[in-house]
Amino acid sequence: MQLYFIFSLIASIIVIIFAITNATAVPVRVFFAEYELSLALVIFISTAFGAIIASMLGLVKLIKQTLQIKKLSHENQILIAEQNELQEELSALSATQPAAPSLEEEQQMIEPEI
Repeated sequence: MQLYFIFSLIASIIVIIFAITNATAVPVRVFFAEYELSLALVIFISTAFGAIIASMLGLVKLIKQTLQIKKLSHENQILIAEQNELQEELSALSATQPAAPSLEEEQQMIEPEI
């Protein structure tokens, strides 16, 4: 997060320096109207609109990720509850059945003695 802030600060300083060095008046046409504005002001306005648009797109992505996290968290809770039920079922079944032979005992029963 700090790296993003530092990058934004450096980019802002570069834009400010660029805008100040180009402070001449320029004609700006917006749809059917024409204005005479400072190039520095045009650069600032353009940069601000760009930042707003980028923030809006980032916000949409953040909302989608938040909804996905909520959905996966809910599915996770359901699966944990199902796992607990199956674990209880397994322990109830193992309590009613006699103990199964271990893997070594099974191998000894299968292999003939020489």
